Amino acid sequence: MICPKMNYPNPLLQLTLVVTASLIPAFLSAEGLIQNQVEAFKNSEIIFQKSHSNVPFAPLAFMEVSSYGDAKVDTSSRGVNLEYDVDMVSQGATMPFLINERSAILVGEYLSYARFNVHNSGAAEQNPDIVDDRFSVSSVGLPLGWMYQNNEKWQTMAFVMPMTHKSSLPDADRSWQYLMGAFARYISNEDLWWIYGVYADLSEGDDFVVPYVGAYWAVNEHWSLSAIMPWPSVTYASSPDWFVRFGVSPSSASWSIDPAEGAAAVNYDAWDFGLTYERRLWNRLWMHIEGGVGGFRGIRIENDQMEDSDITVSTSPYISIGINYRPSLN
Repeated sequence: MICPKMNYPNPLLQLTLVVTASLIPAFLSAEGLIQNQVEAFKNSEIIFQKSHSNVPFAPLAFMEVSSYGDAKVDTSSRGVNLEYDVDMVSQGATMPFLINERSAILVGEYLSYARFNVHNSGAAEQNPDIVDDRFSVSSVGLPLGWMYQNNEKWQTMAFVMPMTHKSSLPDADRSWQYLMGAFARYISNEDLWWIYGVYADLSEGDDFVVPYVGAYWAVNEHWSLSAIMPWPSVTYASSPDWFVRFGVSPSSASWSIDPAEGAAAVNYDAWDFGLTYERRLWNRLWMHIEGGVGGFRGIRIENDQMEDSDITVSTSPYISIGINYRPSLN
């Protein structure tokens, strides 16, 4: 596996260590509350996972550090050529609460810190605030969700996550972004379900709306296929204690940047293509490492000289290491 050079600056490394040291005790101290909620869901009419698969349930909390290698940004029509890399630490958690036997809400939080290294190749006059510079973006998000079990076959779900970003660029103002979606899940049988809906990413001057459709199939105890577009994947789990995943996932290294105002927004319409290995550390704590190619992403530089998106971005390697908290539904 080809991995980018990991050049974390001291502040990012210190933040990673502090967050990691504080999160693990927090996970352990909150485990009783989380498992009480999981038990309540087991006894409710809400259906999550019916198949007998070794693939674990989705994480309710995570913390990870990612590094994306140099990507070349070609805007030859304007004579601007850049290279940039991104180092990032992020953390998030979600807690579900039953309202009644058929409905529930989910409340969570999301924090991230991204550090950009942008290199110029001969056009500093186009972007004097961002070229040949290092800058960072701090983000905070508040995910809120709702779900309802219509009957044994159908579920209805919706979520919204307002986010705010603050960059370290000169005179930067705080920017806002809103992620939201509405979905319906149809359970064909214990091993197969379908999902339909719409997803929207709304930010200042850059909106993205896409239909959401796909299926999840537990082929057998070891193999599962997620054909939920546009993020398909194949997972192999030979035991309940580890699994390997190969596929596409939303990238955390694609951003819109306005150098003049310092505004920033993350773009979840970009993808990473890679391989993930995850193993149970202890009880419900898991550790993962992921590596691959971030070849479908870009940094969008927006100002008077660059206001549309004829930007070509090269592929680049990435690596991610993190800890997940995955509840047990068995």
